[in-house]
Amino acid sequence: MFTIRNFEAKTISWWYDQLDNIDFIPSYQRKGRLWSDKDKSYLIDSIFNGFDMPKIYIADFTFFNSLLNEKKKLYAVIDGKQRFEAIFSFYSGELKLDKDFVFVENPAIKLGGLTFPEIKTKYSKIASKFENFNLSVMSVITDDEAMINELFIRMNKSKPLTGAELRNAMRGAIPKITRQIIEHPFFQTKVRFNTTRGQDSNVATKLLLIEFRGKFVDTKKIHLDKLVNESIIASENFNIQPAYEMILKNLNLMNEIFDDKDSLLNSSGIIPIYYWFVRNNFKEADIATIKTFFNYFNAQRKLSREGKITDSIYIVFDKLAKSLNDQSSLNGCYSILFDKWTDYKKNILLK
Repeated sequence: MFTIRNFEAKTISWWYDQLDNIDFIPSYQRKGRLWSDKDKSYLIDSIFNGFDMPKIYIADFTFFNSLLNEKKKLYAVIDGKQRFEAIFSFYSGELKLDKDFVFVENPAIKLGGLTFPEIKTKYSKIASKFENFNLSVMSVITDDEAMINELFIRMNKSKPLTGAELRNAMRGAIPKITRQIIEHPFFQTKVRFNTTRGQDSNVATKLLLIEFRGKFVDTKKIHLDKLVNESIIASENFNIQPAYEMILKNLNLMNEIFDDKDSLLNSSGIIPIYYWFVRNNFKEADIATIKTFFNYFNAQRKLSREGKITDSIYIVFDKLAKSLNDQSSLNGCYSILFDKWTDYKKNILLK
């Protein structure tokens, strides 16, 4: 089943009352919180001043009990999460109008810098205009996730989506398992790089690819997409579960090794190196020792960059680290890290 129809015209206040009935983060949804307060205020400006806004698409589960209803709610957002968030943030008083806001209907009324509750107190008629604004919402009725993913891709075809965002909307086992991996506490609390455009999903898919192949391989977009397509073609015969379980096991260790928002995890590219090291060397060292070694190694890299030590191998590591989607660079960085680990055990730990 796959049907798209206009949702019955409903006001902002009606949708706000439905907050508990809306799943804002179904597995097929892109990450939210991409808009700045400036972006959000601009949307509210458009509503107050009568400008049109793009349609919001929701999965509508009021017609039948779909397997896609992950949270057992009436609706799930497919496209338009940031618009919903901006509107509800303003309605609840968390967001203010931009200080330079001009109410076109009557520029003499100064609403800039006010929240919705403040406007409602001072200018009830204007507030009513916002409350009773009918959102343009499309109802998607389906029990086929592949069709929702196809809809997402088609709606965003003209937008510069990242490889991770497009893979998230593809069929097969890999996108689902990738979404499960990035829910791990390591990705939720330890990484320090930006994840708003699916960078964490990208890393998770790289780990799946490396673990599934059993060695370092090229991890460029074409190779990650190839893994997804393999899973689609092979379907039930594609056994990614052992790789997934191994990744979870090692992420549990890495979650203990690294600090929250660890400065060692400023870059997403280095994570496969750390992952492979922990995977292959944890048995001979405890968590505290590996953590101390990682800090020592990166301190030495910094000293090398500053010209305070003359070990050129750290310069080689930094050069290789600029292209960590290449198999040769991954192998090279890992080899250097492992050699320094061997030296560290001999010269530091045994003293």
